Amino acid sequence: MTLETFESLWKEILEEIKNSVGEKGFNIWFNEFLPKTYIHNSLKISVPSKFVKNWIEKNYLPLIFKIIKNKFSEVKSIEIIAENSQEKAVFSSRKTVIKRLQALALKTPKLSIFETNPQTNLNPRYRFDNFVVGKTNELAFAACQAVSKNPGGLHNPLFIYGPVGVGKTHLLQATGNEICKNFKNIKVKYLTTEEFTNLFINSIKNHSTEEFRLRFRDVDVLILDDIHFLSGKISTQEELFHTFNYLYNLSKQIIFSSDRPPSFIQDIETRLRSRFEGGLVIDINPPDFETRVAILKIKAQERGLNLSEEIYEFIAEKFVNNIRELEGILTAIYFESQFIEKINLETVKEIVKRFSKDYYKKVTPKKVIKIITSHYEIKEEELFKKLRNKHLTQIRKLLVYFLREYSQLSYTSIAEILKKDHTTAIYLYEKTVEELSKNEDLKKEIEIIKTKLLEN
Repeated sequence: MTLETFESLWKEILEEIKNSVGEKGFNIWFNEFLPKTYIHNSLKISVPSKFVKNWIEKNYLPLIFKIIKNKFSEVKSIEIIAENSQEKAVFSSRKTVIKRLQALALKTPKLSIFETNPQTNLNPRYRFDNFVVGKTNELAFAACQAVSKNPGGLHNPLFIYGPVGVGKTHLLQATGNEICKNFKNIKVKYLTTEEFTNLFINSIKNHSTEEFRLRFRDVDVLILDDIHFLSGKISTQEELFHTFNYLYNLSKQIIFSSDRPPSFIQDIETRLRSRFEGGLVIDINPPDFETRVAILKIKAQERGLNLSEEIYEFIAEKFVNNIRELEGILTAIYFESQFIEKINLETVKEIVKRFSKDYYKKVTPKKVIKIITSHYEIKEEELFKKLRNKHLTQIRKLLVYFLREYSQLSYTSIAEILKKDHTTAIYLYEKTVEELSKNEDLKKEIEIIKTKLLEN
């Protein structure tokens, strides 16, 4: 049997591979999958780069061998080889694969899209009926339900605190949405404390502070997320103090969230702290095992994923800190599901490894910068120029995110790379994490960049 024998029937082999892996996976990984040599019952198959070689070996090698063996029983082994003699060709090939991934991301159906209400600034996707209640959040949930039925009543102000990613924003916005549903003429306003601060600063610059005050004193329910952001901002604290008193004296409902209780928020005026503590202060903690499993099932259903019970339980045991971790692993699983026929526990275990800090020990800052700049096709010096360009700002945010998450650098080290102070590094990182909880396109973009980081 000769190489020509394989070449004559290669179309049939490719067709069987396509039927097994699906058209999407086939188009991405098998476009340039060709027999190269056949010597001593060993078939060598060429692919355009090491990147493609590694992926095929990891996910498809047993399947390919079985298909070829069924056609040619004499074949004893197969080997995938990368046609990477020229570095430029490899880069070009890898770039082609990434472009195919990006094209696939554009075609992928998004989660249900909800537009934020411009009057309230509330996102209608956050509701009580899709909030998973467990032992660690049931009191906060009950308090929010009570407020939604009687705003300005017993629980005023309502102050909810807990670590990042445990559902505080969901609860706050769900409360606002429920109030709007129950009381048609009530004016509700939700915003983050950062947004409140920026609007106040702009009003000073534009000599429109009176307009600012009227805007927030003309509401029936004021919801401020991440109130710990006020730390050290004396002028904004002063303004909020007077806004609080005005609304409270008129029995208007005020709701706050924070990552810590009022007594632990540093650099905040005592009189404002006492206002926070004057109503109901209640905590919300990371979800327990049963709640994590329930959350995973709901989030998987939103993504069209059908996973086994053992997979849900495995993930729930591995990720215990917050809901964003659960969403992150499900996004990665969904991404993987586009290229393989069935997601099983072994596949999930491999994906989970990529979330381990040890897995990324070799992801150096230099490599992160190289991957980011090549992905966005910009020069390294552009990344660090003092330009207020929206596109470059977004790229810098992602750079900080990857340096923090995958190179595991301190904020001080990241600031040195950016030639900025460490508070800028903190802001850029936290802003990206916040956007990740709302932006499906950003999640896909990060998955694509992560794929590049993992090439070697």
